[in-house]
Amino acid sequence: MSHDLSSFRRQLHELQQQLPLLLESFLGREPLLPGSMYTLRRRCGKPTCHCARGELHASTVLSYRGQGRPQNISPPPEQVSAVQKLTDDYRQFRQARSQLLRLQRQIVELIDGIETARVQEGERRFQKLRASFAPHPRR
Repeated sequence: MSHDLSSFRRQLHELQQQLPLLLESFLGREPLLPGSMYTLRRRCGKPTCHCARGELHASTVLSYRGQGRPQNISPPPEQVSAVQKLTDDYRQFRQARSQLLRLQRQIVELIDGIETARVQEGERRFQKLRASFAPHPRR
């Protein structure tokens, strides 16, 4: 059982080393924007336009829930990179959050395994000690 306990401890130590890297994501000061940027391709409707021949117009669109409802907004070209950074930083934050939750679940499972192994060892040790207890006389 001590081999299992050593293995649990080693795994727990390895997992806890990942925590500082994830915490860096949460301690950042950059603003976040929940949303995503994508390229929208569409026709304008003019019969003589190049889009009528299949060369669709492309525009970058931000999709997010602003003021409680979904919105699609086309930022000006000079602001696309700034808005993209806000949404990228948000996505990275959320990915780090998901990784933290997975890591926490793994840590709790290992701690449960450590508890089980230590309780089993304690029970074995107690049974050895109990064998040496003097019996209590009955009245």
